[in-house]
Amino acid sequence: MVAFLLYSFVGFLLLIASILLIPLVTPHNEWKLIREKNRAAVIVFGGQIYAISNNLYSAIANSISIPDFLLFGALAVLWQIVLFLLVEWMAAKVFYKQRFSKLIEAGELEPALLFAVFAVAVSNVISPSLIW
Repeated sequence: MVAFLLYSFVGFLLLIASILLIPLVTPHNEWKLIREKNRAAVIVFGGQIYAISNNLYSAIANSISIPDFLLFGALAVLWQIVLFLLVEWMAAKVFYKQRFSKLIEAGELEPALLFAVFAVAVSNVISPSLIW
């Protein structure tokens, strides 16, 4: 029971930290866009949070201790941030010829869905590797 409470508590802290950290590294303001009912921002942010929670699940399932879980949980959050920056670069250079953040601010659903699926796909590749 103690392990359940401890892992759950640490997992929720990491999830909350990622929810607070992601908007700090993106060029657009997720919270403002979501309050304005921008569906593209909701899709992108939701995809990121789902992907991080998927990675945290795997980190909990495969960890041998709380410090082990903290290490892999932090790596999961870092990977999602790196993913956003990579997609931001790819959108600007390859796909849309403009910054991904500008597409999200404009409410473009197609790139938002593409990013959300990409975030989950990367999470599905990363999650099994979150082991010692």
